Amino acid sequence: MTRAGPAAAGAEDGDGGRAGSAAREIVTALAVLVVYLVFTHAFSGDRAASDAHGRALLEFERWAHLDAERPLNDLLARHGRLGAAAAWEYATTYVIGTFGFLIWLWWRRNPAYEWARNTLILVTLIAICCFAVWPTTPPRLLPGEGFTDVIAMHHPPATWGSEVVSAGANPYAAMPSLHIGWVAWIGVAAVRARCRPWFAWLCALHLAVTGLVIVATSAHYVVDIPGGLLLLPAAAAAERARVRLVGGRRAPGAAGPRREQRVAAADAFFLHVESRAVPQVVGGVAEFAGPAPPAEKVRALFAERLPRLPRLTQRVRPGGALRRPRWVEAGAVDLRRHVQELELPASGGRRALDGLVARLVAEPLDPARPLWRFCLVRRGPAGPDAVVVLFHHAIADGIGVVDILRGILDPALPAAAPARGPGGLARAAAVLPGLVQLGLDGAARTVSVAGALGPERVFGTATLPLDRVRAVARAAGARVTDVLLALVGEAVAGVLEERGEPAGGRPLRTAVPMTLRAPEPPGTGRTAVPGNLTAALRLDVPVGAMPVRDRLAAVHAAAERRRRSGRALASTAAMRLMGALPPPLHARAARRTYRAGFFGGIVSNMPGPPLPMSLAGAGLGDVHPILPLADGVPFAVGALSWNGALHISVTAEPNVLPEGAAFPDALLRAFERLAAAVAAGSGAGTGAGSEAPSGTA
Repeated sequence: MTRAGPAAAGAEDGDGGRAGSAAREIVTALAVLVVYLVFTHAFSGDRAASDAHGRALLEFERWAHLDAERPLNDLLARHGRLGAAAAWEYATTYVIGTFGFLIWLWWRRNPAYEWARNTLILVTLIAICCFAVWPTTPPRLLPGEGFTDVIAMHHPPATWGSEVVSAGANPYAAMPSLHIGWVAWIGVAAVRARCRPWFAWLCALHLAVTGLVIVATSAHYVVDIPGGLLLLPAAAAAERARVRLVGGRRAPGAAGPRREQRVAAADAFFLHVESRAVPQVVGGVAEFAGPAPPAEKVRALFAERLPRLPRLTQRVRPGGALRRPRWVEAGAVDLRRHVQELELPASGGRRALDGLVARLVAEPLDPARPLWRFCLVRRGPAGPDAVVVLFHHAIADGIGVVDILRGILDPALPAAAPARGPGGLARAAAVLPGLVQLGLDGAARTVSVAGALGPERVFGTATLPLDRVRAVARAAGARVTDVLLALVGEAVAGVLEERGEPAGGRPLRTAVPMTLRAPEPPGTGRTAVPGNLTAALRLDVPVGAMPVRDRLAAVHAAAERRRRSGRALASTAAMRLMGALPPPLHARAARRTYRAGFFGGIVSNMPGPPLPMSLAGAGLGDVHPILPLADGVPFAVGALSWNGALHISVTAEPNVLPEGAAFPDALLRAFERLAAAVAAGSGAGTGAGSEAPSGTA
């Protein structure tokens, strides 16, 4: 079919290289599908607006005498076999042809493969943008226009477009026609791949038949055809711009000033969701074993180690409609601004320290400077001195913050070579079953603790013996993370009971971050890689009245199903592909999905460093994490296992959750009830439970 040689220059050799390449291509293709499913929910627009757009297209076609949909549709409605054949063609050939041809190019290692793959992704992403900005009802679903839904009458089972396979797909994506865009892409890619003339003619015939079918089945308007064709030059232009951009980058190690770096999609996500009322600040509060070191000594330590931590010397330059935010050098870092000393009243105790943390996390970091703060807190006789560490979430996730801090604290552990995670094919296999489930999750049935957030926060802490928590988890056949979720469910159930608001069978859907960082080799530590390397897993926690051990069992069973579903990796792929969209659409998608309705609380369980740490020679004791909230989500619970204890913290919004200050005490009481229930029923648990694996947050 092609005149090109069977192998492209520089192609990967060996079964291992081919398998790895296949895995990357599968994951990339599936990620595009995940983005489509996510955007279906993130941009679920008004049906009336979609209908109005469809009628506007019909009116234009009638004015231009292009309205061929109705007579062709009536023809298929009168002839059942012809209608069934059209439904088969609509549902199958464009998918089989598109991906079959792409796979063939990859298998033959055709030099045109990379261009073909990239433009196919761009065609799809551009179409998704169009669907988001201008949703359009197809003629077959347009009320009152009299079209026969031939696809619903004759649609073959288990094919794309049927309810089983395309559940969750966007039914209001008529303009432009992605059918036409994909089929036209086959022809253009075939010419670029130097296929034989007969194949090019076959592609032209396929395009003509597809255009006739999508109009006759009333799945698209006539004007959707040129709309679909325009996707090709737009994608080709975008690919040319990408190649020029990549080709113009300075090679690593080349002389000259450090070049600006684009903020990665997963990091820009937290720039987009931040607002004045919901700052995205992560970090921790640590108490010293003795007096805090002098501020000048800490600043000298930072001056020595900052060159190895580039994100702490950079600021974010905002993007625009077409340009993404960039990390740029901030110049000389004013360590007097970033490392500060604060004093608390001598009579304040732990409550005063928690109140200070609450005030600090409610203040957005200065975007004109590097996005971090260190506050040395002098407490006098009220308790040990402390340090409050704050980073913007765009710099790193929770475990990333821990790893970055280990580059500052003493001892500075040597960085280990990143360990290899699961193989590419294994990741692809894990993504596949989670795709449709992720798309169908939709908005959560949240309990009534959700609401609009104000600018104030409350902060509280609790500490549990780690060995005891692990023993309870093992005896109950669960994980430490499941125990933490069950305790949160107990506390929220108590809040609802005090308010007289029954849960009504609705669970609390929690967002549970799971790290994708490589496991840390014992005694060495991970590389301090900045950025957010996490997957999002939404787990349901029952909050109705029930025995605490039953709550843990229900949490564990539901969590295990979702952990095995592939949702976590699918959500990661979706976030990366969302980042390929224009910045305004990426920002809108981030704000529409990271909010109440999709989840009602945040719960994160993080492994801490394996060795005792000190700052400028002063030993650190208890360390409690700090997590930000999301829009309308009134609380976040973080747990850090370190130094033989599970250090738990709660950040809450006092207007929505006035009981938030008592939340940590409620968690402690819930654990005592759970421990007693597990001890009373020891031996009745099922399975050999263990704590959450290292790397699960």
